[in-house]
Order: sequence, then C-alpha cells, then structure tokens
Amino acid sequence: MPFRKRFISLAAAAALTLTAIPAAYAAPPADPAPVNLAAGLSYQLSAPPSASYPDSGNELTDGQYAGNAYSDPKWQAHLRGMQRTVSFDLGQVQSVSKVKAHFMQDTAAGIHFPQKVRVLVSEDGEEWGTLADINSSIPLYETGPQPLKQDYVWDGAVDGLPRGNPNATMVTARYVKVEFTTDVWVFVDEIEIWGVNGKAHSAKHLPKDSDKPVAEPGYLKAGEATAGIHDLVLLYNGWYANGFGDWMKDAIVPYISYVDANRQPKDWFFDGVLYLGLNAPSKRSFMESGTPSNKEDWEWYLNKTFAAEGDMQQLNEAAKETAQKLGDPSHKVKVSLMIPYPAVKQSQFGDVDGDGVSENFDYAVVGHEQAYANKQKAVKWYIDKAMELWDQGAYSNLELAAMYWLSEKVSLSSSHEEDLIRYTSDLVHGENKKFFWIPFFDANRFYQWKELGFDAAVLQPNYFFTTTTPDSRITEAASYAKRYGMGIEIETHEGIVKPGAPTSDGDVWRGRYLAYLNGGIDYGYMTDAFMAYYQGGDTFLRAATSTDPVARETYEWTYRFVKGTYAKP
Repeated sequence: MPFRKRFISLAAAAALTLTAIPAAYAAPPADPAPVNLAAGLSYQLSAPPSASYPDSGNELTDGQYAGNAYSDPKWQAHLRGMQRTVSFDLGQVQSVSKVKAHFMQDTAAGIHFPQKVRVLVSEDGEEWGTLADINSSIPLYETGPQPLKQDYVWDGAVDGLPRGNPNATMVTARYVKVEFTTDVWVFVDEIEIWGVNGKAHSAKHLPKDSDKPVAEPGYLKAGEATAGIHDLVLLYNGWYANGFGDWMKDAIVPYISYVDANRQPKDWFFDGVLYLGLNAPSKRSFMESGTPSNKEDWEWYLNKTFAAEGDMQQLNEAAKETAQKLGDPSHKVKVSLMIPYPAVKQSQFGDVDGDGVSENFDYAVVGHEQAYANKQKAVKWYIDKAMELWDQGAYSNLELAAMYWLSEKVSLSSSHEEDLIRYTSDLVHGENKKFFWIPFFDANRFYQWKELGFDAAVLQPNYFFTTTTPDSRITEAASYAKRYGMGIEIETHEGIVKPGAPTSDGDVWRGRYLAYLNGGIDYGYMTDAFMAYYQGGDTFLRAATSTDPVARETYEWTYRFVKGTYAKP
C-alpha cells in the first residue's frame, strides 16, 4: 500500500475510534420527571379508621388535603393501637424517588403527630427493606394558634438509600408500606409516592432487612429487675373521707400472709407491697387528672405514710408479728413507694429549694425549660424527703425495694415528659432502688418502658371493670406482655365478695376475676411473670375475713394463684 493511502487509512481508523469512545461512555439519559405513582391508588389498612372518620374511598390518595378543622371529612383518624400500616401495590416494579405522608396536630383535641413514620419497600411483596425511619421534627406537645401540620418525607435526592446505596436517588419497588405510630388520635389526609414508571437508570435495589428473627423477650420474671418481688399488692393509702386509706396492722396481715378463718397466719402471701395514693385531704390529685397537688399535699402524704403510727409502721408491725408466728423472725417484706406526678397544670407548687419562689410546672407561663427544671426540683425534693423519713423509721422487718411512677401513661401534652421520667429513674437508681411502672392497656409508650428507664413494668389488662370489654382482652394483654417483656396485673374490686346476681352481680364480677386467674394457666403468667394485684380498696381483706364461703373462696383462689398451685374451679 502506498504510504499516502496507508496514512489515510490509519487516520480514518483513529478518527472512527475517537468517535466511538464518547458514545460508549456518554452520560445516561435523564430520568423522566417524577409523578405521584400513588395518585388515586387503592391501599390496604392494617386496621380500619375510627367510625367517626371513615375512609370514604381512597381518600389518602385522592390529592385532597384537609383543612385546619379536625371535623373536615378529608381527615382519616386512627385511635391508639400503637401503630397503623398503609400498604400500596404500584402494579409493577417502579422507581420511587420520594414518599410523603401528611399529618395534623391539635393537642387541645388530643390529636398528636406520630412519634415515628417508617417506610418499607419490596419488589415481590415478600422481602422487605426499611427505606426510612422518620421522627417527628415537631415536639408532640407543641401547640399553636392554629392546628399544626407536618410532612414526614423520605427524599432520595436528599436522604439516599440506606445500607450501601448512599448516592442512589431512587429505589426500585412494586410494594410500599407506610407505618406510623398511634399514641392517641392520629389524623392523616394524604400519602404520596413519587417516582417514574419502570426501572430508571438511577434507581437501585434495596436489600431486604435482616432475616434474623427478633426474639420475643417473654414475660418479665421476678429477679433483680423486680428487686426479687414476684407478687406485688397495691394498698391505697391516700385520703378518703371515711378513713379508708388508713392501714392498720391487723388489716395488713391477710395480705402479707395467708390467714385461716380465725385470721391466723399460716404461710407467706404477697411478697411485695406498693403504697400509693390518689388524693390529698385538699381533694387535689396526685395523678395528672383533676386539680393538681402541690408541695403541701406531697408533704401530707409522706408525713401520713411515715408517721410514728402511720401506714409504714403498721406494715412493719404486721410483718414483725407475722414473721414471729411463722417462725421466720428475720423475714422482711419488700415495699415500693409512689412518686406523685408533677402535673403541667400546677403553676403554684410551692418553694422546694428555699429561694422564695414557688415552683411553676406550667410551660405556657414559664416556658418549657423552666417548667422542666421546676419539675426536676420537686421530684428530687420528694425522693430525698422520702429517703430521709425511711431512714428515720428504722423498720426492722421492711425493705424499701423500689419507687413507683404514679402516672399510668406518658403524657404527650407535657413537655420533657420522657426526660423527666429518665431523670427520676436516675434519682431512684442513685438511691439503689428499682423503678416500677404499671401503665394501663395501650397507654402511650407503654412498650418503650425500658427506654424510659424503668426496671420493671406491669401491664394493666383493664378487662375487669367494664362488662362490655371482650374476653379477648386477657389474651391481648398476655400477648403484649410477652412481646415487650412486661408483667401482668390482676384486677378486681369489692364486687367479687358481694352476694350473687341480681342484687349486685357478684357472680358476674367473680366470673371476670376468674378470667384473669384462668388466663394465668392458659398463657403461663401465673408462674412465669412478675405480677401486680389491683384490688380496689380492700377486696382481699374482705374476702379473707368473710363468713360467706363464696367470698372466702376468692381469697383461696388468689392465694393458690400466688403460690402457683391454682387450678380452674
């Protein structure tokens, strides 16, 4: 080949090569503009919304946002139950770039934002990956002149993908779940899933979450966390007009020991006693409801409990006498003492630190931080005073094993509530005591009791008191307790020792009480769980001393249950 032709051929080949390189490594085409893939789409709810705010049909995807009024039918409302899940099927694998859920908060109406929203995705509906856990950016106690609104958003362009895909901006998914916590009322009006049809170039697969099963902890057992207490009986020693809360030695003996028909101790019975009160003589409340108690009321309770002939001394005398009769003179009954709740409505608690200024718990008046600091001072003052009085008592046959948080829920309307509980936990642990809690069924944050700093928590089934509450409640409570590592509370009141129907429906109440005891066999909590016993005022005392064999039988049932020998009648 002549040199010129060979040169031209080489030059042409080089030109072709250079032309081909940019084509091979060119930037990918831009993805189409995202659209709302969920627009008008149907979905599945893990539980139906409130009957007062029903789903009118795809209202979460109809593009219609609700107004400020919670009566607006565009809102969908969910009440308690810990969480809800909204599940979407996009029809085929799509490329999702953003997921957004819109909620309202109106604390005056008991409507709060979810504590957390979780977004999960899957390509096949079987293997799921957690795309995002989104916490509320607004405190759940926050109020405003108008109801507050908030979007919970996962945005791929901002957040990326978890677990190895930080630079990806889209995720491939056919199925999407949006889970949100439901502490009290939760109002949601729209959920949007933005993305493009099919698999975009920038979309990546999200690996499934770990297959490792989350072990269910099972019931909380008696042990170190419970200060060795297996069966804790509640004795209310607050103020009652008839002196009902004044406990005397002879009335206490049938609780700490099993007594025969002559009221003589034959065996140890409840191994723990919880002293707690609801009201002071002022009729102010130690709980969060009613007129809030103040320093004077808290002092009254401590002075009553630790008086020379007060409730604690009566318990000690009962324990001492019983120990002698049972030939176990060194035996000590373990005691837990309540911590009153510093209610947010209290603006004139009293001066606890000697600065001449009454502590104000109302954050609307003094601000969130100052209200929290004032609550801390009050709680510390109470615990310090209780420990001082306990030491002065020098009780020979008692052991102060624990302090008890009186409020049965985590209030969403009180700022720094969780911080206050953890602060109190630190104070209690600083005294080498355990910290107990008995939340009501489905109470706010009951399942987060360990995170809050409690050593032991017992769940109230709240089955006994309302005859319309279904029998399944015992099953549900046992399931919750095993799932979250809690104990179970046995609940009753004086109705079980009264004559049968129709005079007082005593047979009905006994039947409901038996449901708890029988559940202990069916679900294993009789022997496997830390137990608390709510008895109204003095039900077990009445049963122990009754000459009616039907009433006395309820005492026998309870004793055998505590000993783990109960059999269904």
